[in-house]
Amino acid sequence: MSYLYLVRHGQADRLGKNYDQLTELGWKQGKLLGEYFKNHRIEFDSVYTGTLNRQKQTAEAIIKSFSSDRFCIPDPLENSAWDEFDSRMWLGIAAKIRNSNENFAKLYESYKQSWEEGKEETRSYFQELIQLVLADWVNGVWDPVEPYTFKEYVQKVKQGPKEIPNDVKSTLVVSSSTPIAIMMGLSCKMDLKEYPIFMKSILNSSLSVFRRVSDGWEPVSWNGTPHLQDPDLITIV
Repeated sequence: MSYLYLVRHGQADRLGKNYDQLTELGWKQGKLLGEYFKNHRIEFDSVYTGTLNRQKQTAEAIIKSFSSDRFCIPDPLENSAWDEFDSRMWLGIAAKIRNSNENFAKLYESYKQSWEEGKEETRSYFQELIQLVLADWVNGVWDPVEPYTFKEYVQKVKQGPKEIPNDVKSTLVVSSSTPIAIMMGLSCKMDLKEYPIFMKSILNSSLSVFRRVSDGWEPVSWNGTPHLQDPDLITIV
């Protein structure tokens, strides 16, 4: 039986000028997840990340927990199929919504000002904005969009699990929230337009587990944070 341990990256620096890096808390979340795997004797035959820095840093934090005690773990392989959506998509759709929705435009300005001032409220503003953008993206409201429509992006994500070798028993993948939501939607054989139900709640460094079956993968567990015993360590943005 082959298992896929699919992890969202740790908390990224949404308040800084470079989102594609972990915060101090994000590094800690990854380290604790590595210790959880090690303590529960969960080892991996293969490891993958997307190409994004926050994903690779999370994998690094996880692997350090193994290597410090001389456990064997493969070096991560990069696969862009596990990347989060391109930011050009959400910025492009957000610009179109701003021109047609006054409330969205006000919310976007509040987000922009909060980000420029480095306020914690930036995270909640972004979470509200991105859900509105994703809803329009999934439903094709503004198609065609650059660099890809939602349907095209789903086809890209599909390649990730297909490239995991059939003969490995346990694979770790560090990805981002949207590919993880798509993986859940695919494994549950849901309609594409139902995927947003998963996009709303994926926590930083959370663990979702899938089991290989004859026609793909089926879900075993979803969005767990057993490694984060302190509620203050649990974040979504």
